[in-house]
Order: sequence, then C-alpha cells, then structure tokens
Amino acid sequence: MRAWSVHARNPADHKAVIDACQGVMDRASTLGEFLPVIKTIAAWHLLANGNQSDGIRIFESALVADKGARPLIRYSDTMARRWLTRLDHAQVEKALKAYYADHVEYPGSLSQLSVLTKDKQPPVSDRFGDPWVYEPAAFSRLRNIANQRYRIYSKSLGNRLTPLSALPLNAYGSKSASIVSRKQTNPVSVEFETVTEAGARRGVATESGIVNGIRFLRLSSDAGFAIMIDSDCDFWIVATPARNRQ
Repeated sequence: MRAWSVHARNPADHKAVIDACQGVMDRASTLGEFLPVIKTIAAWHLLANGNQSDGIRIFESALVADKGARPLIRYSDTMARRWLTRLDHAQVEKALKAYYADHVEYPGSLSQLSVLTKDKQPPVSDRFGDPWVYEPAAFSRLRNIANQRYRIYSKSLGNRLTPLSALPLNAYGSKSASIVSRKQTNPVSVEFETVTEAGARRGVATESGIVNGIRFLRLSSDAGFAIMIDSDCDFWIVATPARNRQ
C-alpha cells in the first residue's frame, strides 16, 4: 500500500513510483505473493519513463511456468506476458520494415525474415508461445501490386491491442474500485463499487471472481485493501474501504 499510494497520488510521476517500488523490492522476502504485483507496477512505470530495457528485465522476472500458482502470481505472469508481447511486436514490425527496405515488398511469410542479419531477426512467437498471426494484405484496387501492406498480431492479445500505440504510456488504466462491505464466508465475499467508462456500479465477487468487468484477486488479511485487475489484465486496481478513498 505504501508503494501504491505513491502511484495513486500521481501516476505520471514515474520516478517517484519506481523509487517506491524499488524500496519495497529491496525487502522482497517480506512480500510473498504480493512481490509480482510490485514488480509489474514498477515495470510499467519504467516503460512509461523510457527505461525499456529495465522494464523488460523486471517484467521477465515476474514470469512463472507454474499454472497452479496462486492467482496474484498467475495474473502477474499474464500481465507481464501481455506487455512483453507488445514490445516484441514492435521488434517484428521493425524487422518487417528492414525487409521492405531491401526488397520493396513485405515477405509472404515471417520465415522469410531469416534473410536478415541475426541482430535484426525478431522473436518468432509472442510471450504466450503462439506464433505471430501474419499475412500480407492486398490493396482493394491495385491488385497487381502485391505485398505492400500486412497484418500482424498476437493470438492472445488480438489485433486491436497488440501495438504499444494502442495503449499509450501516459495513463495508467481508467478503472477504479472501493470496498463497500465484506462477508465472513469461505471463499471471502466482498461487495465493491467499481468505476469504469460506463460509470459507477456495485457488485459482489469472491476471490478470482469478476465484478463489473474487474477481477477480484486478493483481500489483505486485515481487510484494509483488495487487489484487483482490469478485464484485459493490463493494469492493477487496488481497492480500499470507501471511507478511506483518497
């Protein structure tokens, strides 16, 4: 919560958030399953601040192979893979432009990018392990001119969400939530007020359940905050009791 409060005060102050997250990560042994959340918050702010190599390194440190890991760890992994896939997608587009510069057309398949020098060859698959979906696109009228356009996207993200430009690094999501009430049940049941583009709504969710398009993952042991994630798995949402909202 100390790190998140710095983020909540000013999501555009990337250096302050990075420093706050680093201070937490320096004491990583006390965080347990919350550590990947801090890592992915820090990694996003590193990207937004122009520190791409450090952002990639931190995102990669949040990747896990254990499909049975706890929800916070699994969804941190999903978030990291989505952002890393966007970065890899940019590498593929750069390689396609390099190929075009040499051949005055785009390749019929990505396998033809092997003619590029090794340092220019992009990843052959996204971070979910799926090959890129790629196809040359023809002009609607100039049918005799081939391979002058293309479509490429990640199967997991879809064409609309793949490019980094589709989610500019100048805003951290557009959804928020607060805790309205909690029921002593097993699993824990919490009523949230969520705010999205469609407005404010209330709903009840158990851990790993979805309320109004936001997934509830974990309530802290003292019920002081809940960690949620947006429906695309790109941004964290931390909910506190309504009376404590800043």
